[in-house]
Formats: sequence, structure tokens, C-alpha cells
Amino acid sequence: MQDGRLQSPVLDRRSFVKAGALGATLVTAGAAGMLSFDSWLEEASAEPEEKVAYLRHQFHCLGGCCLKCTVRDGRMVLIEPNNALAPEDQKICLRGINEIQHVYSADRIQTPLKRVGERGNGEFVAITWDEALETIAAALKESQEKYGENSVFVRKSTEASAALSWYEFFPSLIHAETGGRWGLDRGQANGLVPAVGAYIPPVSKDDFAKAKTIINLGINMAESSMTWSHMLFEAKEAGAKLITVDPRFSPTASKSHQYVPIKPGTDAALILGMITAIIEKEWYDEEFMSANTSLPWLIDDRTGKIVSEEEQAVDEETGEPLTDEATNEPVMKTIPLVWDTKSKGVKRYNTEDIEPALTGSYTADGVKATPQFDVLKTQLSAYTLDWATETSGVDAEVIIGLADEYANHGPSTINFGLGGPDKYTNADVLGHSLAVVAALTGNYGKEGAWVGYYGSGATTHYAATGWWALPEEFAPGDSGTAMYDFPYEDNNVHAALTFGDAFTLESGNANAMLEWVKGLDFFAICDIYYSSAVDYADIVLPACTKFESVEEWNSVRDGNNYVSLSQKAIDPLFESKTNLEVELLLAAQWGLDQHLPQSYEELARFMLDETGGANIKGATFESLQKSQGVFRVIGSEEPILGPRDQIYPTPSTKIELYYENQLETNQAFPQYELPNEAFDANPKKEEYPLVFMQGKTRYRIHAYYSASSWFSEYYVPAVNISPKDAEARGIVTGDDVRVSNDRGTFIAQALVNNAIREGTLFMAETTYTRYYKEGFLQNVTNSARNERCYPMIYGPQIPFNDTLVEVRKASASEGGAS
Repeated sequence: MQDGRLQSPVLDRRSFVKAGALGATLVTAGAAGMLSFDSWLEEASAEPEEKVAYLRHQFHCLGGCCLKCTVRDGRMVLIEPNNALAPEDQKICLRGINEIQHVYSADRIQTPLKRVGERGNGEFVAITWDEALETIAAALKESQEKYGENSVFVRKSTEASAALSWYEFFPSLIHAETGGRWGLDRGQANGLVPAVGAYIPPVSKDDFAKAKTIINLGINMAESSMTWSHMLFEAKEAGAKLITVDPRFSPTASKSHQYVPIKPGTDAALILGMITAIIEKEWYDEEFMSANTSLPWLIDDRTGKIVSEEEQAVDEETGEPLTDEATNEPVMKTIPLVWDTKSKGVKRYNTEDIEPALTGSYTADGVKATPQFDVLKTQLSAYTLDWATETSGVDAEVIIGLADEYANHGPSTINFGLGGPDKYTNADVLGHSLAVVAALTGNYGKEGAWVGYYGSGATTHYAATGWWALPEEFAPGDSGTAMYDFPYEDNNVHAALTFGDAFTLESGNANAMLEWVKGLDFFAICDIYYSSAVDYADIVLPACTKFESVEEWNSVRDGNNYVSLSQKAIDPLFESKTNLEVELLLAAQWGLDQHLPQSYEELARFMLDETGGANIKGATFESLQKSQGVFRVIGSEEPILGPRDQIYPTPSTKIELYYENQLETNQAFPQYELPNEAFDANPKKEEYPLVFMQGKTRYRIHAYYSASSWFSEYYVPAVNISPKDAEARGIVTGDDVRVSNDRGTFIAQALVNNAIREGTLFMAETTYTRYYKEGFLQNVTNSARNERCYPMIYGPQIPFNDTLVEVRKASASEGGAS
């Protein structure tokens, strides 16, 4: 400890060489003069040569800030917002500012490497690009010849693939497997999307200041969305009441009017308790429910299915009846029925001038049926306030107060994150419950009334850039097995190439995943920094950062109401290459490079000049160079407000709350489900009593910035523990502690923190293994897949936070302080 700060472990040249067999070999491989990374920050010459470059930053934090980079004598020395943007759009955070050091980090992979030791030991020798590419091509071709095309897995992950992140060029050319659904950030969306029809429904940034009540559910915008968090606080200044629900007293919670601590993984219980209070106290909006939701639709009392009629579907454009091309049978659609209180009879839900009943018991064509609202009340009757309090740890009066604020002091918004409660196996139940509570109270699709996640780019106008399509015969393979299932399900993958560290960043239980990786015939990685999976690779390729390029103007990106053309700030460091260079070189090994753009300029001209749409008319390759690389999307001054007309992108155009396709799993209406592991009555708690959570920090985007020595002065891998739990284990701040469960273990420093709930541990998201004395946090995280989620739109989600552990002080023999 020094000045109350945790100290970073020192990474000297010897440990760097030992970890990656780098050092002298790299210098002779073309990096002469770059052994001292500090020299890149030395004082400039007396008459420095200076230039300014404009580019777009991160896509993983969803910020996508447009930057202005000052370069002197070939070194970046200043990063600030691009002043060609409107003043309100000129943004940057400390992660962007920090790039002037991070780009020159000692963790940069400098040259192609070949493994010479056991896989996992991190022993390499430097080789040429030609040898690396030929080795990769030979291994992938051999695998496909032996086992078929989908025996090769290619994945793009993190910043190593940023410039071409949405293009699957190389895997398409060789028909490689790409790992299917991610299993990330879509848990709540699994439950919410079927109701409202939107893609991970976003909270409109343009509506934030119009809300009167905002409930932040497990989201920490003050750190995860730093450049956009001002929207939240502008809403506060405009009079909105901010309420944050989180197991941890986060920075966002500290800025809120009310903080509601909750047991990890029980957010759905809290929302179900709010629903109970709203129903019992009749705080629901009957007019909204009748007009805009499925709650009047009749449910067959015997089968539980929606009572409906069928008719032949028609083409929306031509009005012609639709026929199945394979069977020549008519394509039928179902039309739900309601009980009309005006005519005292059954009507189609979309009949004009009816008054559908929300309650009662009726007979429709001889079938006894009940409106969905009555079914909902019956099915959710078990979720009493006492139950919700016991399950979530939130007092019943607080739950009633939240329900009152949300239902009666609106318009109200529930703002959830892509972490926090999303990282439990019951996240879809939470999402479904959120749809119900919004529909009951009319807090959706109105000014200031939303349920969804707040992502900066999600509610901005996207540029209509063109898309470079490959010939039809080129497409990725699909074995039907997602990457998160590779260690546990039979699959045909024998060789892998990843751009970035997919295997440890995108999977729980890293030991199981890396054990699977060890069994591969071949694994290559292309990355910027010495990330956690590098030790397991047979071939390692050095990638450029987004600040480096061989071309003066390169990638086209869009978001936040602007299309941008990135400019080179500096030349590629060491022997690193850009994403496009790497994909072209790989494609050439198959003789297929002619199908790809031969340069970033060719791709940019195609996306802008040749195929750009009406909302970027005037944005050309040449014009963007004259406008500091940015062009505001035409029409983006108009806010994105969502379905204000209450017409939703669902089959019925209504909010559809009853999921008939989930009757077999008892989730037609949301039924509470315990997390996989993190629940009070779990017998495993006797051995592993603490819930282990992870989340965002201002110093990381996932593991990115692990290599920042500046950030390491303030942040190292640290386990946040409550004072009571620390005292019970004899732990004080600065101690090395061992965190363990039956999946694995790691050692990190302890930080005793009264913002942490008793019975929980918290760490910022993963850091490269090289910054731990032993292991790393993904060794203990949960990889369970919820079986009933496989048929859902996004499939099972990886429950990183659904994890139980124990922690103890590490002994001196384990690397702890003596």
C-alpha cells in the first residue's frame, strides 16, 4: 500500500521474456530501437514534425467516440474529441485519453510467434510472417481435408477485429465454423423481445430527460457508459427521480436519489413483487392494457393455449394469398380472440369499435376461456410481497414504494444493463417480468416511458453505408453448436483461429474451455496485446491498434448519428498488420483474395461512394477527408422515439405478454426460477458461501486496457469484499487472497469495501492472466447453460455472475505477503 492505493505488480523485462519468450528475438525480427517502450514518451525534438489525425475509438464500450489525435515525431502525444462534431457530441473518457500510453504498452505482440513448449506454457520463438501464414494455412487445410469444412473455427472478438468486426470475410471464404450465438448480453432480451418485438429493446436517449421516474436495474452508467451518463444526470436535473437497484453501492447508486440493495440474481423476484403490489392496489392502466397488449386475449382453460381463428396469410405488399412453395399448401396465420363486452360475444382482437374484457370467464365456440389478465393474476398470485422480500432481501414497504413510484409517478423508465442481472441463468424471467410490469402500467412506447438497456448507439441514427457482399458460394459454416458449448457438447472443431481472445473473454469456467483448446490439433491467435489465450496458441500474429495503418485513410464506421472515415495516426508498430492485411494474406493462401477489397480505400469508396444510402448523400471518400473524417447522418436531428403510435413489430402489432411456445417449460407468463448457483438454499453454500460478481470499471473494457501501465497505478486485479466478510477471514486491504470453487482458483489483492453487500465479492471484469500471481477470475465463473433457453431467440446466456466461491488469505508459499 502507498498513499492508500493498491499497487500494481511490477512486470520487468525478464518476466515479459519468460511469459512470452519475447525480447531479444523481437529486436532482431525488425523491432530494433523499440525495446525501451518509455522512449516513445520521451521529449520531442527541438523542431518536431507534427500532424493531426481523426478516427473513431472503441466499439466494445458502445461509445464510438470520434477523436482528434496529435502526433509529433511519429508518436501520439495528445488525444481529444474531434471538434468537427456538434458540441454536444464531442466526447472522450479517460480510456480514450490513455491510449497515448496504451498503444505503446510493453504487452504489445511485436512479431509472429511459434510455440516451442507445451501448449499453455507460453514458450515461443519469433518467426516471419510468411512462415506464420503458411503454417496456419497448412493446418486449417489439413483439418478441413480430414474432418470437413466446419472442423475449422474462426472467431472475431474484441479490439483486434474492430476495423472489420462486422465482416466475416475469411471464415466465409473457407466455410469455417464461427461459433453461433454469443451467449453474451442477451439474457433479459430473451424474455423481453418476444413481447415488444425489438432487438434488445433500447431506452431512447432522447426520452431520458422526459421521464419522471428512472429505475436503474443493475446498470452502472457512471462507469460502463461514461461518455453517455450525462443523459442520466440531465434527467435528474430535469426533475426525474433516480433509483438504482444493485447488490453493490455503485458509483451510479451514489448519484441516485434512492439506492435499493438486493440479493444477487433475484431482480426478477423484486419485479414480480412490484407486479403483485400493482395488481393488489389496482395501480394498473386498464385503457392501455385493453388497447395495446395481449392481456384481453382469451386463453383456453384446458390447454392453456390462446383461443384463435385461422385465415390464410397475404403478402403485405401485393395483398396476394401466401402459399408454401414446398408443399403448395396455404400459409395460415392465427388471429387471437377476445370477449367483447359491447356485443356480449367473441370477436377477433383487431375488430374495430369493441371493448375487450380483461376479466371474467367465457365460452368461445364451446371452449371455456379466460382473458390473459385474469390468468396472469392467478399464475402470479404465489409471488406475495412476503415472498418477494424473503427472496430478494428488499423490504416489502420498499417494494410497494418502488411500485408506487413506477406506476403512479410517471412517465417511468426501467433502464437495465448488459451485465449485472443479465449474467444469471434466470435473466429471461427478469426480462419477461419487465415486459409485464411495463404493460400493466402503460410505461412503454410513450414519452419518457421505456423498458430496455441504455446503449449509446442503440437509439441513434445509423448511416446507410453499403455492404461488401461476397459471392453467394462463400458463407460461414454452421455446425449448430455455439462456442460456449464446445467443451461440453460433441462437435467437429479441430482447428481454430481467433482475432482477439475469444476463448477466455467469451466463456465462463476458463479451465474447462482451455482444456478443450489444449485438445485442438491447431490454434492460432491474432491479437494486439499478450492476452490470456496467447499462451495456448501454436501461432501468434501481431495486430495493429485502430491508431495504426499503412494507409492514410482506412476504415468506415458509423454510430451516434455520424458516419466516420478513420485516418492513420501512426505507422504500424513493430511487425503488426491491420485486420484487412491479415485477412487478405490468409485468403491468398487459398487463392481467394481477389474476392476481398484490396485496400481500406477500396472498401471505403464502395461503402460510401458506390453504395451509400440517402441519409449519407454527400459523404464521399474525398469529402470526409476534408471534414475531419465525419459526416452527420441526414435527418439525425430528429430524435428516435420508438413506437409512439403503439404499433409494435410483433405478429399482432400489440405487446404480446403470453408466450404460448413456452407452455411446456411453465413460462408462458413469467414464473420465478432460482439462479443456477447463486441462491440462499444452495447446499454448495456450505463450502462456497460467497456470490462472486463482476462488472464494468472506468479502467477496462472487458480485459482491454489490462496492458495500461498508467491505469495500473490506480487499478490492479482486486477482490472487493465487505468489511464483515473480511474480518471473519482475517483479511485486510492489500492482502493477497485466494478465491476458489470446484471449477478453479486464482490469487488477487483484497480491497475491503463497505460498498459491497455482505455475502458477495465483486471484481471488475477480467484482466489478462499475466497480472495475477496465479490464475485469473474466469477460472471460477459459471458456464452452466439453461436448457430451456436453447429455443429462445438468443439462446442460453453465460451466467458469469451466477457463481459461488470462498475466499481466504493466501499464504506466503502461495505468493501472498509473509
